[in-house]
Amino acid sequence: MIARPAPRALFALLAVCSAGCAGEDAAALVVVGLATDMAVGFEIRHVERTTKVDGVVARAERLSYERGELSLPAELAAQPAHDGAVVEVSVAAFRDGDASPLVTRTAATRAVGGRTLLLPVSLDAACSAVSCAAGATCAAGACVDPFIEPSALAEHDPTWIASASDACKSPGSGDPAVVIGQGERAFAPLERGEVVPIEPGPQGGHHVWLALRVTGLRQMGSRLTVGGHFPELALELLPFTALVTLRRAGDAGCEIHGIRFQVDRGVPVASVRGRALDVEVVLEDPDGDVGTAAQQVVIAP
Repeated sequence: MIARPAPRALFALLAVCSAGCAGEDAAALVVVGLATDMAVGFEIRHVERTTKVDGVVARAERLSYERGELSLPAELAAQPAHDGAVVEVSVAAFRDGDASPLVTRTAATRAVGGRTLLLPVSLDAACSAVSCAAGATCAAGACVDPFIEPSALAEHDPTWIASASDACKSPGSGDPAVVIGQGERAFAPLERGEVVPIEPGPQGGHHVWLALRVTGLRQMGSRLTVGGHFPELALELLPFTALVTLRRAGDAGCEIHGIRFQVDRGVPVASVRGRALDVEVVLEDPDGDVGTAAQQVVIAP
């Protein structure tokens, strides 16, 4: 199971204004909204981004999933700019170990005094095999002009994240749905009343390996809660929670496997062998959408 902290934004929103404005002109604000329909942590491991203001590099950095710096969608704060300045952002996304980027994207606009602009930048899977001529960038699989007139941009609204591109959640993915399966290294279906093996854990106790198949919830930053109840023993197992990162599973939606759930916490393992266990799962994403599931299994004798 992969669990990572999932901040709502990589950087706090930064109001940008020219050094010489000194309160005389309304601030020119530009917020970069970075999103992707690829699975962060699996298809994308790190991104490199460069911000230029009027052609001068103002910021360059590398954001790594391993270091907990890369969580998408997110807002990237722009550098200080004056009214009329051209703000350009270039982003390159890399797979694990690759020297060349999987996808690159450039977007630019002109800062406008008194406005807070949202400059959308998407890293699209459809662009992974597209090569554009100099001066163009790929968006949704097509080469386009990276410059967007400020009149075509919306005012910044932090709720844009709820409808941003995502590997596991889209307007067409429907209501949140979670299916409980089993598996340490892959998802396997689980029938009601199916006998499941248990294993000794590295720190004592015995556990079952659970897996989930998920649709309609964010790929990153969802909070997983797993609980259980042995009806024959009138025994409630203490739930555990974790922030999780899902992986894409083709037409099946997204998945997570390798969820270790201890079944003998506070009781002898012999007392739960051969007993029915009701498993309950709650998965809540950063937008507040919730998927739930329940399944009954039987612990192997």
